[in-house]
Amino acid sequence: MDENLKITLIGLLTLIIGTIFASIVASFGFTNVLPGLLSFLVAAIMVVIGFRFTDHHLASRH
Repeated sequence: MDENLKITLIGLLTLIIGTIFASIVASFGFTNVLPGLLSFLVAAIMVVIGFRFTDHHLASRH
């Protein structure tokens, strides 16, 4: 996969998943900035780990 496309997909998925997590956190009543930012950090970690696992998994098959 092209490196620019990979970075774009990581950013897009982080934005989408982070927004979902932030809305879930806000629904529990935590409307401060820190919990919202932490939800985006968790989303970014999940997306990056997912891409690394997928790249490693696909590379090991060939």
